[in-house]
Formats: sequence, structure tokens, C-alpha cells
Amino acid sequence: MTARVQRRLVSDVAAMTWRDLIRSVRQPELLTFGSSAGIFMMLLFYYVFGGAISAGTGVDYAQYLVPGMLLMTVLLGSSVTGEGLAADLTDGVVERFQAAPMSRLAVLAGRTIADGVRNIPAAVLVGAVGYLLGFRFASVAGAVGSVALAVAMGYAISWVNALVATLVRDPQVVPLIRVFWLFPLMFAGTMFTPVEQMPGWLQAFGRNQPVSIAADAIRALADGTAAGRLTLLALAWTTGLTIVFAFLSLQAFKRVRV
Repeated sequence: MTARVQRRLVSDVAAMTWRDLIRSVRQPELLTFGSSAGIFMMLLFYYVFGGAISAGTGVDYAQYLVPGMLLMTVLLGSSVTGEGLAADLTDGVVERFQAAPMSRLAVLAGRTIADGVRNIPAAVLVGAVGYLLGFRFASVAGAVGSVALAVAMGYAISWVNALVATLVRDPQVVPLIRVFWLFPLMFAGTMFTPVEQMPGWLQAFGRNQPVSIAADAIRALADGTAAGRLTLLALAWTTGLTIVFAFLSLQAFKRVRV
């Protein structure tokens, strides 16, 4: 790839990212969906299940739950990628982009980057509400690292959503499919409860799947405990998922005829 092509790609990605961020101003629900859902779920889990889980495990449930909710908020926010891309495919927006002298990668990358940027204030807001429940970050560096890692994993999941949207091309079907692949990762893991609370046959999966690894790493960063190995493992999962699903999404997008 020549320097000129690289500059053109960067320019195209920046233009598409800006387009999708501007849309957030016109559709504020894009900004509020992730944070409002995250806050609702956090309060629900804390007040309904917190007492039982704390009694059964001896852990401070607010300190355990809030880092997981940072991640869940970002994962839910990343779902906007799927619905938005599917809507663009059905409304003829992508057809106009395909007719323009623009990299097809820019269409996908711009949307995923914009959704990643939108996830940052959502995660910060959930963390702030978590403080009202008694949660505390051990340090400013831990807070920044926790949010950054959550957003990075959300960015990787955005590419999974992009692939599903490109293959299905129906904004009503995309969220139905997401129930079958994202919800098991969120609920069959350590995001809300320690893995020891799960049935024995589920614990190996719950401990080693990527969302659990990211949740444990975010929790370690927030608590100021040894997070090096977990963070590296979470970043490896994040990088791998991003590369694989960005490639698959681009290949599927190249075959789209709208």
C-alpha cells in the first residue's frame, strides 16, 4: 500500500467516523442506550442478587459487579454497529458509498470507531453511578485502564456485529441473532458472578471465554491487584477478534450487492 493510498484510506475512515458521530447528535438515543441499559442492569443485579452473592461468596458485590457492568455497557453499546450497518444496507446508504471513490474498509471502520468513541462516556457514567453503590477505583491509572480495556473489547465485538449485519442485512433480525451469541458470553461468565457459583460443567467455559477474561482483567485493574497476565490475555483476545472479524466483515461487505 503506497503512502498516497494510506493517506486516502485514513481520510476516508475519518470522514465516515465523523459522519457517524454527527448522527449521534441527531439521534441522542445512540448515546444513551448503552449507559441507560448498563445502569438499569447494574442496579437490578446489585439490589436483587447482591445480598445473596455477597453472603455466599464473601465478596464486596459492588466492587465485583461494577467492573463487569463497565464491560457490559460497552458490549451493549457495540450492538449499535450491527443495527446501524444493517439499516444502511437496506436504506440504500451503502449503495451511495459504493458508487463513490471510497475504500469499502472505511465504511466499516468508520462505523466501528464511532461506536467505540460513543462507548467511552457511557462507561464513565456507569462507573460514576457505581460510586454511589460503594465501588471505588484503586487509582486514576486503574480507572483509565479499566475503561480503555472495556472499550477495546467492545470495539472487537463491534466487528462481530458488523459481520452479522453484512451477512443478514436486516436490522430487525440482527438483534435476534445477537441473543444467541453475545448473551451466552455475557451471562455464562464472570461478569456478574464468580465462576464458582456456576455448575461444575460450565465453569471451564465461564472462566476461559474472552468476555470473562476481559471482565477479570478490568476488575484487577480497578482493584489495583496484579493485572499483568490477565490484561495481556484480554488484549490478545481483543486483537485477535478484531483482526479476524474485520477481515471477515470486509470480505462479506465486498460481496454485497444492494
